[in-house]
Amino acid sequence: MKKSLSAFLSVTLAVLMGLAAALFMPITAKAAMEITFEGKATDKTTGDVLYLQTSGGTVEIKIDSNTDTSEAKFIFKGDKVIADCYRGDDEYWHASKVKSDNKSENADVDKGKSSTVRGKIAKGTTSSKIYLKTNSGTMEIKVDESTDLSKVKYLVIDKKVEIVCARGSDAYMHAISVSDSEGGGSMSTINAKGTEISGKVVKGTTTSNLILKTSDGNKEYVLDVATDATECRVLIPDEHITAFYYKGNDSKYHISKLINDDDNCASTVETDKNTNAVVSGRVTSETTEEILFLELSNGIMEIKLDSTTNFSRCPVIVHNTNLKVECERGNDGYYHAKSIIVG
Repeated sequence: MKKSLSAFLSVTLAVLMGLAAALFMPITAKAAMEITFEGKATDKTTGDVLYLQTSGGTVEIKIDSNTDTSEAKFIFKGDKVIADCYRGDDEYWHASKVKSDNKSENADVDKGKSSTVRGKIAKGTTSSKIYLKTNSGTMEIKVDESTDLSKVKYLVIDKKVEIVCARGSDAYMHAISVSDSEGGGSMSTINAKGTEISGKVVKGTTTSNLILKTSDGNKEYVLDVATDATECRVLIPDEHITAFYYKGNDSKYHISKLINDDDNCASTVETDKNTNAVVSGRVTSETTEEILFLELSNGIMEIKLDSTTNFSRCPVIVHNTNLKVECERGNDGYYHAKSIIVG
């Protein structure tokens, strides 16, 4: 009887061990202690550890200096990933090679006028477009098949990188190369591209269409995500500005860079976080590069604009636009804009 019970328990234990081994399917046994996991990356994935959601549960896989990531430069939440793994001395699974099916497209890029920017990979990044969080806001940079990714292991959210980029024929900035960066998130000034022109802003200018009064009459230009407005955040009628423009694939003239010839932004001061407030109103014609005049329901509010103001959700300010502004009182007695959102 004892012998039968012992045999029964042995068989049961063997079955349970078999079931446990199958939990993380689908996998393919390749050699002793080397298998392949297939699944989708989760949002817990970092530069050192790949969290892979398989049909049997989540597998934790270490990525180290020996991992071949040449076929998986982008790993974000939901991406399908195949990982060839082996058991390390630390009892963790380690990836010898990872692969994903992310692909990019190509475009004509003016590599002769490139810029280098540094920052952190932000949410929304895919294999075809990088959202880069910098000290000056968030940039959109397209990725092509020709983009050199040999100097970066792979890209995940919050990873610090340095990107050499240039403007493409589609008016977007395109990544020429991406590499790991140990530096901060500061962003270099984007080099101006195209023909220079000066004039005064004309009434009717919007966040997507600049009307400029020049010596040759009124001219219209397209403002888009590729426009560098770091030196001209305000487009109020009669403001004198210098702009650089080029002809896009749509046969329209696009602005690559704006410079305000009349004003500079306000000086940066210390602000009191305890005074943080969010206000909504309409931009009035008194607004300058230094001070935003916002018409509220109970009067006009003056809010200073300085180098720390986040314009990522409102690249330029135009007359009569409705804005939502987060601000804090500075030690100069003024409220200072921390971030600005259109609408």
